[in-house]
Amino acid sequence: MRTRPIIIAHRGFSGRYPENTLRAFEEALRLRVDAIETDVRSTKDGALILIHDDTVDRTTNGSGHVKDLTLDEISKLDAGSWRGEEFAGEHIPTLAEALNLIEGEVMLLVEIKEPDTTHAVIETLRHHMAFGWVNIVSFHSKAIKLTKQNEPEIPCALIGGKEIGSSDGTFFDFVYDTLNCGANSVMVHYSTLTPKRIHYCHERFLSVGTWTVDNRDLAKKLIAMGVDAIASNFPDVMLETMAA
Repeated sequence: MRTRPIIIAHRGFSGRYPENTLRAFEEALRLRVDAIETDVRSTKDGALILIHDDTVDRTTNGSGHVKDLTLDEISKLDAGSWRGEEFAGEHIPTLAEALNLIEGEVMLLVEIKEPDTTHAVIETLRHHMAFGWVNIVSFHSKAIKLTKQNEPEIPCALIGGKEIGSSDGTFFDFVYDTLNCGANSVMVHYSTLTPKRIHYCHERFLSVGTWTVDNRDLAKKLIAMGVDAIASNFPDVMLETMAA
């Protein structure tokens, strides 16, 4: 039995390093976090790369939609300089590169941004024999359903944003959707959580994760409520909070 929530490095150690890069993942591993979260999208030629936005504009020196660029074009972009010149030369990694780096050292949460990539993601996980240490998470219930249809044993979480917190009824409807698509847990914005709602999930054997928490006092409040996992851009701060 765990005595504290799982600490998830959100997009790697993204509070101090370029998000969704191998450097951010390496630094998260050095912290000995419990898990790393990342985002997967498909390029024009079907390669699976790790990037949050649907364009490369914010986190690279390039521009354009991911779906309109080839892997070769994307691999030439600098994905580190925007965070600091000391990170110049970092590239946007592929899902395969991240799997090779992590190799089950910690849990990896793969957020599927585009449901149509689900089959390709599962095939990549199968090739790397990663089913035992990867969770699939998504805002899209379709992606969860497709995952469970193909590999029922892969743990999955349905993600919910601020909008599901408007009322207990709205939150409970989201929980129903979570159960209906076969997910094992919810991953929701911290503003949506109350002790009552967490208890409601636990009664239905759903784990409760929350994002994105960078404040110590907020983390302590959520821990007191009974959350099972906390995603943070500053996992070092969260680990220090747990230790205290």
